[in-house]
Amino acid sequence: MPVFHVYLNGKKVSTAGVGDLGVLGAHVSWVRRKGEHTLAKKADSVEEELTLHVGGLISPAQEHVRWLDRDLKIGDEVRITVAEDSKVDRPRSRERRDRVKELRSQKRYVRVMAKKFGWKIQAQR
Repeated sequence: MPVFHVYLNGKKVSTAGVGDLGVLGAHVSWVRRKGEHTLAKKADSVEEELTLHVGGLISPAQEHVRWLDRDLKIGDEVRITVAEDSKVDRPRSRERRDRVKELRSQKRYVRVMAKKFGWKIQAQR
């Protein structure tokens, strides 16, 4: 199976893989927020994030897995080697699909969007 060997500043920090069916991803992201878009929601607030995430989805089990969520700093070097291997590190977290939670979330989204557009939701009986 394909795996990602992930290195940070020359040190191996993770080997991730999801088996024969699934999704595997490694993502470096930078975000800068100001004002009302920050957690503080103050006009003069500024927040910045620089992170590395390694995770995926094991499709047959509908299980989201995560190996790494790490803060980065300017100058860090991230290297990913894609390899074929059968051994991976144990994920730090696993979360199975919760269909009840998904349905609640979808309903909440529909209510928010209906309100935004001035629509009225009418349930059928």
